[in-house]
Amino acid sequence: MNAETLATQAAVLTCLAGLAVGHPNLPGAYLTISRYTPGEVAVQLESPAAVEAWREALGVDPDKVVADRIGTQPSLEFDATAYGIDFHVYATYQPAPTEAGAA
Repeated sequence: MNAETLATQAAVLTCLAGLAVGHPNLPGAYLTISRYTPGEVAVQLESPAAVEAWREALGVDPDKVVADRIGTQPSLEFDATAYGIDFHVYATYQPAPTEAGAA
């Protein structure tokens, strides 16, 4: 489906506005919506903790969250449909350094 008008993307915009009002402490995100996928939103976050906050806000089961990689970076992410919108939520992160000799 190709969104010819902004109104076609209204469901995603309305959903995001509802999340902002209903969860005012939800971490901010780099959000991507496209006219080519008007019912989807990609949510890029800064940390695994932010992914967890979004997971809770969207009511997604913890089992849906996966550890993966994006390029050379480890990532934490999930895909879910909530409020009729398809979400892809993810964050890349730097692993905590390990101490020499730690087991």
